[in-house]
Amino acid sequence: MLSPEYLRRITEGSEQIAEELHQYIISEIVSRMVARIGRGEDYILTNADAWRIRTLQESGELLEDILAELSQYTKREQQELLEAFEDAGITAMNYDDKVYKAAGLSPVPLEQSPAMVRLMERNMLATMGEWKNFTRTTASAAQRLYIEQCDLAYNHVMTGAVGYTQAIKEAVNNVVSDGVTVTYPSGRKDTIETAVARSVRTGVAQACADIQLARMKEMGYGLVLTSAHIGSRPSHEVWQGQVFSIDWEKLKEIKPEFFQERDTPEYRRMLEQKSSQYPDFIENCHYGEADGICGVNCRHHFSVWAEGMPNPYAELSAQDKADKGKQYEKEQRQRTYERRIRKTKREVLGMQAAVDNYKDEQAKFTLQQDLDRKSYLLQKQNAAYKAYCKQNDLRELQDRLMIAKWNHQNAAKARGAAKRYKTAKGID
Repeated sequence: MLSPEYLRRITEGSEQIAEELHQYIISEIVSRMVARIGRGEDYILTNADAWRIRTLQESGELLEDILAELSQYTKREQQELLEAFEDAGITAMNYDDKVYKAAGLSPVPLEQSPAMVRLMERNMLATMGEWKNFTRTTASAAQRLYIEQCDLAYNHVMTGAVGYTQAIKEAVNNVVSDGVTVTYPSGRKDTIETAVARSVRTGVAQACADIQLARMKEMGYGLVLTSAHIGSRPSHEVWQGQVFSIDWEKLKEIKPEFFQERDTPEYRRMLEQKSSQYPDFIENCHYGEADGICGVNCRHHFSVWAEGMPNPYAELSAQDKADKGKQYEKEQRQRTYERRIRKTKREVLGMQAAVDNYKDEQAKFTLQQDLDRKSYLLQKQNAAYKAYCKQNDLRELQDRLMIAKWNHQNAAKARGAAKRYKTAKGID
């Protein structure tokens, strides 16, 4: 079984790689946009056709550079996924194998079972394929964002809708605030970090479920215990922490690959003896469906279960559940603080790139004021995070506040900018 906490943390390495890629793309867009529209008002007042042609040419160069850089991130992600899937598979099988060994059986280690290794590899390759789709989509979105913001600034200035300085300010803010997103066929949009985390969590959970069910069939066991966690979806709360029975005929329809191997005597014996008072796993937990156990972004998992084994979730008292519920809510609030800080840091880095590259002094001064204000906001968010953790007896998780390219130099610049803002506003 993979615990809910394990499934939450298993995505962190992939998220970090995706976040670094996202920050790189934002910096590239801002830098090129600054070079395009940051040379002064006289430069932007040019022929519309000439402006459009040159913008399209530069967007093509931006896309080429991003695609070239993607190969480096993809190599890192491939290695990260390989390690994550391997660790998850070993963790899940070690948990279940204790049950089989206690019954006197001798399960083959995961790495010595070609069939189970194939199941893990299939899921890992599918997850890697989603990474490639996400990154291609993000690269194309970056190109579109560059064109849109350059054109928006140009049109605002040419029509007199806003002044040159305001047009630049809005363009930079649009890029650093929203970033680039992955668009799903349904129309839903997410940052690449969120999309990758969801994909990895789902892929790992499904891969481990595959090998656990294949091992159960091999060993002749047909009962599973589902995990449980506070704050689960209402549709999952009704079946979490309970024992269920596998209907192997239904599973054959969902996972025919499990039945390509020769049936073991243990499996045939189980089918002959099967008579369970436990509810059906597939029907009740919706295994194999996007919104079921081990479905999209689900942190529930399961393990093999044998009659007489304790159910640790059934032993929780009402007070235990209430206490855990309060703790879960506190930690969820902590995650919100952390997400806000990371987002503000990305915005600060993007604005800093714009300020560092602008040639027009008036626009640069205006952007610097925005950067000072955003840096002050970051300082307030950090203080609020520390206070919240202290008040609720939570450990500060500095690793969850870090983003790519944020180093001591950036932190020092942000503190200086925040100090300028407080001085200008007369804030103590």
